[in-house]
Amino acid sequence: MKNYIIEKLNDYSKSNEKVKAIFFVKEDNNNEYFANIYAVYSDIIISKIKDELENIFDDYAIVNKRKDFFKHDKKNQQFTKFEIYTNDSTKISLNIISDDLAGDFIKLCPGNIEFICDEINLKEEISENNVVYKLPRKFEFDESSKNFFSLALDVSFYLMSRDIVSAGFKMQAMRDELFKLLNWYVIDKFNKTKDAGEFGENLIHTLEADIKDDLILTFGSRDVADVYNSIFKACHLYRKIGMDFAEKLDFSYPKRDDVYTLKLLRKNYKKMESLEV
Repeated sequence: MKNYIIEKLNDYSKSNEKVKAIFFVKEDNNNEYFANIYAVYSDIIISKIKDELENIFDDYAIVNKRKDFFKHDKKNQQFTKFEIYTNDSTKISLNIISDDLAGDFIKLCPGNIEFICDEINLKEEISENNVVYKLPRKFEFDESSKNFFSLALDVSFYLMSRDIVSAGFKMQAMRDELFKLLNWYVIDKFNKTKDAGEFGENLIHTLEADIKDDLILTFGSRDVADVYNSIFKACHLYRKIGMDFAEKLDFSYPKRDDVYTLKLLRKNYKKMESLEV
């Protein structure tokens, strides 16, 4: 994280008595282009906070507001997130948390937490923080695997119809299921202390080089044949990771789905090649 962000937020906290704490997870802020920060307020007026942030980070291109949530008392608790895109090519995500929820929220932030300010002694809430990332249950693994191979066939059917737009959307849904597996792989690899990140931002640092190279090859989109080859790359990567992962967790890898999907994919590919472009 760039130093000026910390300095500006530190000054902001000193000038605004409603700001009770500002903190971030160190591991989530190792990239100079992204800053993910949490601000705790005693009184939240979203329009006022937006004006304040626009004044603090006045050299901005866009300020976007959206909703996010965290689990609280087994329910989804919403909060507001401001995404500030600055002209020095930085995205600053500032998550607005109410002070009455801050103690519960910070316990859900695994990693090394650093405070820019802490007027309400939130540090005391993280002394017993034992939050870990969860591995899938058997039915979750089975469901994701079934979805993955079903989507692979969906993509191939759209490509055979030369509907590359629909194929592209289905291909992304297929990659989402692959991402679930890679996320579980990272969680297991790091003993439940790390995951892949919300948008895969940790994969570049956590995956072995060969797995990372294979993953990149699933993003082909130059033409119909390139997208189709991406299906094969994704399926081979799913098998490569999934078989060992399932064995380690004493799950059953869906070998039949895998084998029959690949057979049909190859059949469809040959049929597609015989059609006129």
